[in-house]
Amino acid sequence: MASRPLFLFLLLTGLSSIVRGQYQFDFLHHLENAMADTVVYQLGSPHHGALRPLNRWAIDSIKRPFPQESAAKAGGSGWLYRKAFVENLVQIDRPEYALTINPVVNFQGSDMSNTSYVGYVNTRGYLLEGRIGQDLTFYSTFLENQGRYAPYMRRYAAEYRVIPGQGSTVRGFGDRGVDYSLPAGAVAYSPGKHFSFSLGQGRHFLGEGYRSLFLSDFSFSYPYFRIETQFGPVKYLNLWAQLYDTRQEARAPAYDNVYGKKYLSSHYLSINIGKRWNIAFFEAIILGDTTQQRGLDASFFNPVIFYRPIEFAVGSGSGNALLGGALSYKIMDGYQAYGQFLLDEFSIEDLLARNGSWVNKYAWQIGLKHYGALGIPGLFARLEYNGSRPYNYSHRTVLTNYAHYGSPLAHPYGANFHELLGQLLYRQERWEFEGRLIYALRGMDDEQNYWGTDLYRSYNQRVKDQGNWVGQGLSSHFWYGLARVAYRVNPASNLKLEAGLRWRSLQPRKENIARATAPFATGNLFWGFIGLRTALFNQYFDF
Repeated sequence: MASRPLFLFLLLTGLSSIVRGQYQFDFLHHLENAMADTVVYQLGSPHHGALRPLNRWAIDSIKRPFPQESAAKAGGSGWLYRKAFVENLVQIDRPEYALTINPVVNFQGSDMSNTSYVGYVNTRGYLLEGRIGQDLTFYSTFLENQGRYAPYMRRYAAEYRVIPGQGSTVRGFGDRGVDYSLPAGAVAYSPGKHFSFSLGQGRHFLGEGYRSLFLSDFSFSYPYFRIETQFGPVKYLNLWAQLYDTRQEARAPAYDNVYGKKYLSSHYLSINIGKRWNIAFFEAIILGDTTQQRGLDASFFNPVIFYRPIEFAVGSGSGNALLGGALSYKIMDGYQAYGQFLLDEFSIEDLLARNGSWVNKYAWQIGLKHYGALGIPGLFARLEYNGSRPYNYSHRTVLTNYAHYGSPLAHPYGANFHELLGQLLYRQERWEFEGRLIYALRGMDDEQNYWGTDLYRSYNQRVKDQGNWVGQGLSSHFWYGLARVAYRVNPASNLKLEAGLRWRSLQPRKENIARATAPFATGNLFWGFIGLRTALFNQYFDF
């Protein structure tokens, strides 16, 4: 009988490898995903790591990069200790259902150079995850935020009414602050090992890199329906989403208080070849109606990849289509090379002529990442290059650009850039360390001339048809650096005490800095930060 209390404790405190007690898919967080990748990218692993969020059920045994404190130790401690440092706040795990509830906080302060104020973030919210039966899972989260950010963040928020990746900006708050919220949630149903269906409000990421040229989580959350199909070495994704254009001119005259709507249909086909290779194909189309009166064509819901021929069949003027391909190779256990190529538009004749035609719109990525770098367990290293031609992702009708809620759906810079980034992550027990350094050559627009960076301008406003090159316009040097240390206060909720230093520099080559478009504030900025944060989603400051 003495063993019964311990058995009950183990049952109720989350042995999810036995009973699935959380939402089926993980959250988008670079550090947590990198720790999972240590096993995902072993030779012969059947997982498809480019389709994120990752499927927790498929990688259940590697969900936590280090073991939780033993049940005996936690059981011998007081309730307050366990809830603060070991367990979820509310945790029920039964064969018929499961539920976890945790608070979500971000209390952070920062000291910024070259500013007349101290920055801060004040976030309060909740995360609820659950399961009904063995096949249905769900989660819900809502974050209410107030913050005073760096000048370039405030200018972006004023221009596009959004804090990138974090929430919609609805009003000012106090002295140079903003007040915004982030709702997200989903329901997932997996009736067998081949299919998974999810419906919700959230974000997605396609790719092996820190950046994605296909679909990233830089933008605000959106309503979506997602189907994952897997058989043998093949995994196939269908994603349909409703997106919004917050510009005043995108609102129909009869509905001036409603944001302009558009729709995304995306497909991703991933194939594992042997123990090392993966090849993938990507396709996306954006449809929208500037009058907000026309309905969707039935072919928009076609679940089969390679939508472009159908687009031509119903009239190419009806949408903005993009195609892409990805390739990755596992050099050895935990060591992977990867790349992406995204094609918006092109002309064979102009490509061969090398005349810099604006029509040749494409982006490319190549990267290398290593787990257990330098033979040190828990050390992750990445080196990645990204580039994009001018006018990529834009469209003649701004509503149907490849963007949502004021932010690009792929790379944060939009288009017209070269970027090189290095990243180091290290975790040892509850401690973690992160370093990141980015350099980019970015071509910026000005008020009079559109050089191909801002997706919220029609490509019909281009300066010239030929002689376009990456970095044209207000050619600028961009630097971003991050050094961060954190202690995981509670691994179950991912609550961290962290401190660090950020550095951002954007310096146009040309003298007239005032010509740079408003969202991209120039100059140098250093800021230190310290805070207590629940690391739930990625937060981007490196743009």
